[in-house]
Amino acid sequence: MATKREERKQRSEVQKQNQERQGRQRRWKSRALFVVGALALVAMGVMATRHRDGEESNGRVWSAAHGHWHDKATGLAR
Repeated sequence: MATKREERKQRSEVQKQNQERQGRQRRWKSRALFVVGALALVAMGVMATRHRDGEESNGRVWSAAHGHWHDKATGLAR
């Protein structure tokens, strides 16, 4: 038969294990959130740079001065 002291010790060990597991889960979630946020910022930067400076694959170029796309070869607006 387990004494009260042994039962308290056992409960304490289980509680410590649960706290450690929860801490690992929190760290993993915060790291995953950081990675997702960083990737989102990179994607937004790439899209913004492409639009601002960007030459599209269909041969058009963004004109920041005019605020619209031009054909690269002719310079005519679309």
